[in-house]
Amino acid sequence: MDSRVRRIVAAASGVVALAAGVAACGDDDGGDAERFCGEVAANAEALTNPAVEYENDIEPLLDLYRDIGSLAPLAIEQEWNQLVAAYETASLVVPGDAASEQEALAAIYSSEQSAAAIDRWLRANCAVDIGPVATIVPQG
Repeated sequence: MDSRVRRIVAAASGVVALAAGVAACGDDDGGDAERFCGEVAANAEALTNPAVEYENDIEPLLDLYRDIGSLAPLAIEQEWNQLVAAYETASLVVPGDAASEQEALAAIYSSEQSAAAIDRWLRANCAVDIGPVATIVPQG
């Protein structure tokens, strides 16, 4: 995998790691908050520090995010889905194609607010701390 693609995937991983925070454990309609929190906690390492070295490593990671996202409570579902979409966009980068690289970076940057919201949600509702969420723009 091209080093530029690895950097984009790494940046996406940081943002998507926040997405793991989507694991809301509150009482919401939709989703399964208790299972969601449990799955995020059980898969925290894979979600926040994914072992993406080869192209074949990307789809299983996306599947993990999608599977956990299917349990997301409504209160955080939209944020989770935005992070998954950013990761999916990053997975389509064509090495050396500036347009696809810029599209991935734009998707990742636009999901920062969602990542921060997920992180806060996880800590408040699940007692799950996925670690610091790195963002370009400070999130209050």
